[in-house]
Amino acid sequence: MCFKCFSPDCCSNYSIGKTATEKLLDVQRLLHDETTKAVAITSVPPPVQEEPGPTLLVDANPYLEEALYSIKEDLMVGMIGIWGMGGVGKTRLLKQINNSFIGDSSFDVVIFATASQSCTTEKLQKEIAHNQKLQCDGDVSRQAKIIFNFLRKRSFLLLLDNLWERIDLQEVGIPFPLGMVDGCKRKVVLNTRSTTVCGQMEVRKKIKVECLKDHDAWSLFVEKVGDETINSHPRVRSLAKHVVKELEGLPLALITTGRAMYEKKDPKEWKHAIDLLKKSQLDQVEEQSSEGHEKSTFYRLKFSYDSLKSDTLRECFLSCSMWPEDYCIDKFELIGCWMGLGLIKEFDDLSEAYNTGYTLIGDLIAACLLEPDQELDFFVRMHDVLRDMAMWIVVKNKSKWIVLKNEAPRDKEIWHKAERLTLMHSTIRQLPPIAPTLSSSKLTALMLLHNRELRAVGDMGALVAPTYLQLFDCGFVHFPKEICGLVQLQYLNLAENNIPSLPKELGSLVNLKYLILRNTGICTIPHGIIAKLKRLLVLDLHETRGSKGRNLAYMPSPFLEEIECLNDLKGLGICVEDTSQLHRLIALPNISVRWLGISKLDKSTSLSLSASFLGNKQIQTNLAHIRFSESRVRQLVMEGDYHQPTWHLGALESLRIDHMPCLEEIIWNGVVPKELFHALCILRVDNCDKLKNISWILHLPCLTELWISYCSSMRQIITCGADNHTHGENAADIVEKDSIRTSTLPCFRLMFLNHLPEMVSICHSTFAFPALSIIYIGDCPNLKKLPFRPDTFPSKLRCIEGSKSWWERLEWEDSSVRTYLQPFFKEQPQ
Repeated sequence: MCFKCFSPDCCSNYSIGKTATEKLLDVQRLLHDETTKAVAITSVPPPVQEEPGPTLLVDANPYLEEALYSIKEDLMVGMIGIWGMGGVGKTRLLKQINNSFIGDSSFDVVIFATASQSCTTEKLQKEIAHNQKLQCDGDVSRQAKIIFNFLRKRSFLLLLDNLWERIDLQEVGIPFPLGMVDGCKRKVVLNTRSTTVCGQMEVRKKIKVECLKDHDAWSLFVEKVGDETINSHPRVRSLAKHVVKELEGLPLALITTGRAMYEKKDPKEWKHAIDLLKKSQLDQVEEQSSEGHEKSTFYRLKFSYDSLKSDTLRECFLSCSMWPEDYCIDKFELIGCWMGLGLIKEFDDLSEAYNTGYTLIGDLIAACLLEPDQELDFFVRMHDVLRDMAMWIVVKNKSKWIVLKNEAPRDKEIWHKAERLTLMHSTIRQLPPIAPTLSSSKLTALMLLHNRELRAVGDMGALVAPTYLQLFDCGFVHFPKEICGLVQLQYLNLAENNIPSLPKELGSLVNLKYLILRNTGICTIPHGIIAKLKRLLVLDLHETRGSKGRNLAYMPSPFLEEIECLNDLKGLGICVEDTSQLHRLIALPNISVRWLGISKLDKSTSLSLSASFLGNKQIQTNLAHIRFSESRVRQLVMEGDYHQPTWHLGALESLRIDHMPCLEEIIWNGVVPKELFHALCILRVDNCDKLKNISWILHLPCLTELWISYCSSMRQIITCGADNHTHGENAADIVEKDSIRTSTLPCFRLMFLNHLPEMVSICHSTFAFPALSIIYIGDCPNLKKLPFRPDTFPSKLRCIEGSKSWWERLEWEDSSVRTYLQPFFKEQPQ
């Protein structure tokens, strides 16, 4: 066997004529070779990983051709720089370059990495290591050696997106010199807004991406506005051409302005838009800034911000800049922030507040000021140029919002200057104490997110203004009592921390409106604290489970009586451990439960979810998340109700069923899924060892995500023709004939299947999932077929992730299916 190619047939790199001793020495040398180690840590990823398509639909083919020529043909050029003003389409061009090498053998490795403003050597090393599944080492020098040894004998192309300042690539581990070295091509392509950065990086070939020419600019603008609007009035077309002229061919400005003018068919509105754009140009001239190009971009983009229909929407947009550049923002987290900042107010119930928040997000997406995530519906992003514009507007409005990353504020004056301060993903263990001299601090909002080493906040007594404090997913093991001195606090989020108890001093925060303690270790709350917080609108205690597995809600009735005292409470999250607790909760008047956990119901063989079980209409109307767990019931029965024939859980967004080892079936009695759960988006089923299928999901019209794991008896997700215990429309009724394509689950985007040892099939191949984007298969050794055929390909598929061995064992009825799916396969890390 050749120890270089691991083949029984010796390759050209290994000599047959060597003695056993020589071969042994060769093996020892290879085992100690750093290149071999780097490759052997995990299985090798594909040479090129496809980047999702950008939102800027700009014809950049001339630039693409020029870049590809320099990369492939010009062997003397090692460093290529793509530069141009923000929003002109540089990132799109870089992604086009990346995707151009799919199926191309020019390079052994193509790496796409995002630099951004906060780029450091360590950050870039981590991204490269993650991209190529290399060993991660916290030491910069050792990590550089791992990367260097992996790349030094390979042809590689490194694509660096959005570089703001020089970074030493040799310190990162990139082998030098670049160009053609010992038969290997070494190329780096970067994009930047500054030609100065090109000089600092010693770029040998510069490509400037210009704004669009008149014809292309007009085509892009019309695409965003729509032909119907352009042709709605004789004057609109000529006025629209004037608007395009004012935007000077900047793609991002054309897109955002085009969306802002969508369906505006009155010429007066177009004339007003021109006036605003001209005024912006005059303001720009008067400012006479040294940062002319960046400010020019902002003035052209600001029209979309000014065109938003309300001050609230403009403030919501600006608040998105509190998250770092390139951050993927959870919609749920964002809406909670808006509620805490008072941007969403005067709501009768929490469902109304969240619906308002989703509407605001939709308005910002429609205006192209936020971007939907390419993969999941529940996240949004902010284009880096739009974020810069938001920060610029904040400064112009004489506000001070500061976003830090990886380090605590060293300048103590920051606490005095900042109005809103964000710190994320740092390794700090303690915030510095705030000096008493800074008691005039204007800080109103402090966001500390994902700082998992954080243990203490220091003395915060000098801060008198904060009304919003988020300490989400930090490393607290005790409740920081210093918080209790922030008497003006209205929003406090300590979710995802391991806090065993709350201090009695918390009762002094009498202005609190939002108290979020989701998924903490709290198991007790001192008597009387909750009753003192009379202004609470939202109290989220669900998943608050102590180290002994005891639910917070497993408490004497006085605790529920304290909740009953909260007359303004609009949303409650809580867990109950038996039906008597649930009945006590339901009996409380005017309680709107949004998050409900039901666990440890071991005294019966069947659990019935019915109108009478959930009690009052207010809970049925507002319940958004429900979890059944840690029970030994054999049946979960979804019951219709003779007295309430139209009963449903209209606000339910997610359903989780887990750690129910005896659960054999989910029965639908007198009600069908699409009526009971017509808004359900997320379904999770975990650790249900006797459950064999969940065919009823076919009838969930809004299902977006399906997560199934550790169900040892599940052989098929959707079983056609079997008795699915569905009284009403049966899964078998959906498949009329094998030859007929059946479109189901129109919103279904993500399928996650993990540790399902008996799984042999997902569903029949006649089913079509038109929106399916991501498939994850982990440890499903008997799943040998995917439910696709040429007429049921998911047209929006982006990724199938699984082990290489699983992929190679798959069986195909039609070879064209494998050919179609192969580019989407992504080997999962070992």
